[in-house]
Amino acid sequence: MNKGKISLKACLARIFLIPASAGFLALFIINFALAVSALVLLSAGLLCLPVGLVYMTGAVKILKVVSDLSPVTLTAAGALMLCGGVFLGFFLCVFSTFSVRLLYKYTAVVKDERWRRLYSNFSFSKMLKVSLAVTMAFLAVFIGLRCLDISRGYESTVVKESLSFPAASYLYISTSGLDFEIKSYDGEEIRVEYTNDMPIIVEESSEDYLKITQDDYFTLSLFAKDQFGYKMTVWLPESNYREFYLSSGSGAITLEGTQSLYTKLRTRSGNIYINGADKEVNAASISGEISCSYSEFSFEGRFESREGNIRLLLPENSGADLKFRTDSGWLDSGFMGLEKRFFGSIDLQKPSEQLNVLYVTTVSSGLTLETLNEP
Repeated sequence: MNKGKISLKACLARIFLIPASAGFLALFIINFALAVSALVLLSAGLLCLPVGLVYMTGAVKILKVVSDLSPVTLTAAGALMLCGGVFLGFFLCVFSTFSVRLLYKYTAVVKDERWRRLYSNFSFSKMLKVSLAVTMAFLAVFIGLRCLDISRGYESTVVKESLSFPAASYLYISTSGLDFEIKSYDGEEIRVEYTNDMPIIVEESSEDYLKITQDDYFTLSLFAKDQFGYKMTVWLPESNYREFYLSSGSGAITLEGTQSLYTKLRTRSGNIYINGADKEVNAASISGEISCSYSEFSFEGRFESREGNIRLLLPENSGADLKFRTDSGWLDSGFMGLEKRFFGSIDLQKPSEQLNVLYVTTVSSGLTLETLNEP
């Protein structure tokens, strides 16, 4: 090859450098996706296979498995994912080698240099074929077992129940991570509907007191499509309720109106939503946000949060005596006449015929107190 002259291949390779670079970027993305997919399948298989075996044999009594699959089908699914992860791993070895050789060859052509074929002492083609055959075999077994489950009418172990109780004056609900909401309806009994991995525990039920808690028995949810819709709804009839105590660890609490004279809500990281409050409310959260809209501000309210923001909406004609205490939080309130954000603790009043107190305490989070835009 004469110095100073560029071959036709090199010219073409340099002309198409940008689309070729995009192609190599696509190859990199494909290799990355294969690696991630292989790791995900291997991890899921290493979890599901032993859990399925334990679930199938019943060797460990303290383990509760929630799944749409039967124990033997869950075991087959674990083996399928494990073999699929191994197959993708071998395929990645073959495909990444091809990608590197292609990049090396194209770089040599761009430089107008001779390129030498790259050889490797390792060949993954045989292992790739074996892993593919094993994966397809387990796929056939899984499909057969799943069809057998469906034909036998196997049902998911996700718990779906509806319970009824007498209308009690005092209501206590406590969950560790289950979202729940309180609604009213035209009826005579308290109805509880829920979807969960474990049954709800009814600790006490009478005409005066109802206490419901969540079972914290250790469970694993595997291949249960309803696990993303775990929730509890409590339907309350019209009655003279005295006190509600509602608490959750990481679950959200939604309250449609305040049917009881006094409502106390507590969460750690779950959010609290109150729509249409007109009674006394005491709400506190550590890192969850609190949102409360009043249909009528006729009782005092107490709100507390460390890190989660608080948002309160009051009717325009309401009066309020605000006592806001914070370490490093802020206050936004056109309702109280502030034109810009205020940092620090402050006492403010909006006079009216009925002046109720709002006690709000935060550590580093803020309070938004605004007028409710009524429809």
